[in-house]
Amino acid sequence: MPLDQIIATVQQEFPHAGIRITGRARTIQRQAELMAQRRIADRRQFLRTYRHTQHVTEMDHWVTRHPRASEQETVAEFVQIIQRARRRGATVSNHLSDDARDIVFQSAEQPSKTEFAPRLNELGGHVIDEHDAVGGAHWHVDSTI
Repeated sequence: MPLDQIIATVQQEFPHAGIRITGRARTIQRQAELMAQRRIADRRQFLRTYRHTQHVTEMDHWVTRHPRASEQETVAEFVQIIQRARRRGATVSNHLSDDARDIVFQSAEQPSKTEFAPRLNELGGHVIDEHDAVGGAHWHVDSTI
């Protein structure tokens, strides 16, 4: 089932949650900005959020080696790292191929992950709870199919 259909299904099944899509496809530049902001703000969160891959390690080491670098300089380097990783065939983020969505819950009565995530999984989705994301709490949903 296509990802947008998976989300539309759970929006209908959980109308009280007020599910809204806040993120879709990204450019390499935007992905680099988000990854750089997260790494600069909180190294542990960065390493917890992204899978241990060569490009994530390169990003982490670059920031460690350049502690006085500006966000703009960090983003520029991350763009280069992402481009090299993609040339090697690595998946940096499913947002780059439009295979991921970020969702938020607008209702004060938010469903728990144990209530909501199993249904997404049944439909072919995969949830990453980014409750401590630098840009704001959300769920990253991608397709397992």
